[in-house]
Amino acid sequence: MTEATDLPREATKVRAYPLQAFANAGKLSRVHALLGPWRLALGGMQSQLYRQLLDGKPLMKRMPTKVTDLSFTTELSARQVKSIYNQTFQAMNSWTGLVKNAVRELISGSRLDDETQTVLYRVNARTAWFTKELSLPILVNTETGEIRHSDGKPGRGWAAAELPVPAELLKLSRHMVKQVSKHAVSLPNLSRVNTMLMDGTIAQVESSKDSSFDYWLRISTMKKGDVARIPLRAHRHFHHAPGEVSDFVQLNVRKDGSLQFVLQKKSPVAQPRPHGVHLGLDWGMKSLFATSDGRLFGVGAMPHLRELDRQALELAKSLQGQGIRLKTNRRYRNLQQRMREYITNEVNRILNKLAKDDIQGLVVEKLDAMDGGMSRDMNRLITRFGRAAVKKKLATLTEDTGLDVVEVNAAYTSKECSSCGLVHDGNRSGLKFHCRFCGRKTHADIDGARVVLSRRSWQVQGDAKTKSQRGTVRRRLDGAFEARWGCAPPTAGSTGSRIPGSRRRSAVRLATAPS
Repeated sequence: MTEATDLPREATKVRAYPLQAFANAGKLSRVHALLGPWRLALGGMQSQLYRQLLDGKPLMKRMPTKVTDLSFTTELSARQVKSIYNQTFQAMNSWTGLVKNAVRELISGSRLDDETQTVLYRVNARTAWFTKELSLPILVNTETGEIRHSDGKPGRGWAAAELPVPAELLKLSRHMVKQVSKHAVSLPNLSRVNTMLMDGTIAQVESSKDSSFDYWLRISTMKKGDVARIPLRAHRHFHHAPGEVSDFVQLNVRKDGSLQFVLQKKSPVAQPRPHGVHLGLDWGMKSLFATSDGRLFGVGAMPHLRELDRQALELAKSLQGQGIRLKTNRRYRNLQQRMREYITNEVNRILNKLAKDDIQGLVVEKLDAMDGGMSRDMNRLITRFGRAAVKKKLATLTEDTGLDVVEVNAAYTSKECSSCGLVHDGNRSGLKFHCRFCGRKTHADIDGARVVLSRRSWQVQGDAKTKSQRGTVRRRLDGAFEARWGCAPPTAGSTGSRIPGSRRRSAVRLATAPS
């Protein structure tokens, strides 16, 4: 019989919901007084953890030292310091994860030999960037002397050994991290945050027995033994959301000094969908999204966004003429907020609709907005907030509905023919796609979505092309075209008329076949 301790832990999802507080000014001021000492302790804890990384030590999920052994002093209690450690660890662990991903992309896009890349990958996976000396476990074939990079146990005919990492590779690894930290993933300054994450040891959520409020939040304040009891009222969405309320609060201090109390609910993650097809999804030029099955979504949203863009441009021109900075103008900030909210709402509406289809998952690229006849600022806004909204919504749909999401390399998806595989600058003109080789004519956004879908095989097969840089992807796509059709792809300016007739006729038949 299987023991309970041997059963796999069920994956859970966490949702955060801001609730309205009805506390008097005295209670709120006692809670607000935590922010200053909390920030100082966050900064001190972050410095201590960062020094551990510089010494080549891994981050520990649980606070490894006593409060009296910390490298900084604080007037907060030991329980509050443990909450601060958890918040610091969460932020630093997230940062190191982003750095690892960025460094991995640097390694995969480099021209280093396979052995060097493998060693750098393993150093990066261990976050051992700043280690002065490092040896990696390997397996050695006792008969042939073959070496395999592995952390596993040796099988028959294999022996465990260690491979010292050359000092120059450790130096190269540190250089990559510094470049990534400087240009892509900067280290956050936790001493300036306006958020306090409080665990159940210092923040307890109790159901209210009074119908006036739904919950009471008990928060330990600066004074020993003093607890502020904050009454909270839940909204309809919180009541209907699945899951149990956690003993945890995210306390946000707004710019105006007011406090926002955010509670969490935990519930099981949905199982992956067992059946259905995958759809390719691409940003459109005159629509928000195009799908590989030929649908366009958000066509009506673009005129509204262009109108908001026009208003923003006129207001920006007027403010700049008066020497007023845009960020200081409330009307301009409100207009930007309207744009962000509209983009987010449209993205959520469209993805919710797609998730209701009988599909197993979506294949997406690292989404970038097309021109769409709008200004550079609007394109930047759509790209930045649209991408963030898509990423967040897809993660939510995966947890809530089991939708599979596959992200693929975005290089040349707008210029590759979904029928014959030709990548050519002349294939696309605005919304029209006309292949210079096979003659395929179709909507350019839909062709892009079909190319995105075709690249799912790269991810499924674990192909390195999923993370390769643009030049590498182009060479491989051209190589695949030549292997398929027995000729080099047409160069820029060529119409493809020099392609051998039999090959070209085969491609034309492919292009004219039903999609």
